[in-house]
Amino acid sequence: MIGYWISFSVLALAFLVGPLYMRHIAFKNPTVEITPKVRKHANWFTIKLIVFYELCDLFYMSCFIDNIVCKYIFGGAAMIIIFVNLSAAFTFPKDKRSFIEKFGMIQDFIVGIGFTIYLIYIISDENIKEIVIPIIAAVYGGLITLVGVSWTFKKSDKDRREDEIKKSRPIFSYNMLRKEPTVENVVQKLCMSDTLEKDIYACEVFVELENSNLSMFEIKRIHHDNNWVVCEGNTVVLPGDKCLLNFRFSNNPQYIILETEDILKIKYYFQLKVLNIPGAKSSSGKLLHTVREIKQLAAEEMMALINEEPKNRYEL
Repeated sequence: MIGYWISFSVLALAFLVGPLYMRHIAFKNPTVEITPKVRKHANWFTIKLIVFYELCDLFYMSCFIDNIVCKYIFGGAAMIIIFVNLSAAFTFPKDKRSFIEKFGMIQDFIVGIGFTIYLIYIISDENIKEIVIPIIAAVYGGLITLVGVSWTFKKSDKDRREDEIKKSRPIFSYNMLRKEPTVENVVQKLCMSDTLEKDIYACEVFVELENSNLSMFEIKRIHHDNNWVVCEGNTVVLPGDKCLLNFRFSNNPQYIILETEDILKIKYYFQLKVLNIPGAKSSSGKLLHTVREIKQLAAEEMMALINEEPKNRYEL
């Protein structure tokens, strides 16, 4: 019996120190940003681990002292925690679970089944056992039904979200302008970068953007010469509308990137490949350019393109 009590004490200490040490190691991870929300979640998760494992240890104690009342008290409390954890874990998005959460879900399911079988097995009264078995079966059946319904709802929400993203995605074309538009013949909206008054840029670009009838979008920024420049003027392009885009740059025309934002606040990036109009200059004396190709970029491709650009920054 002394050996049982020693093992019980060692496990109780290990189940207390172990989760606290895991929490300490997680907070030391330099790749994780410890926000108040993350800290609160970690503290709550640590408390749940300690309580659950200590209840399992107490259930172990009730087994070697052979106290049926303690078995049902500690085993039942552990079962409640297991059911709550499984209900939350099964309904949580699968792609957002960490390895520890996935392991904990499997552990809870196996331990829960084991507790259920044992607690039903030790019921001495056959009449009570016949009543308990259908109740437990209904609880497990309800849990499985809850999981199925939750996954169905989440799948529907995900499909609806993806459909909204597809419908809101900016789809537009462009018209090359081989000469600078004048005030008299500009009938569409004008969007320009806020560096138009700067003389450090040697080239000036004019292009007409023509939006589809599917969605609206907003022109946010243009990247050139190692710098992001905010756009101003008529930045919102309505469905079926046209917009005259005007900006300047000096070097590395292959690194010009346009940033747009749809109605869902999702950002999209496009590489603007420009074409020099031979012998033509703008009214401000800059080399006249227009856009010859627009290529959509993923966020990772955009960052890779910016990172490979030669560092020759122009201070504004």
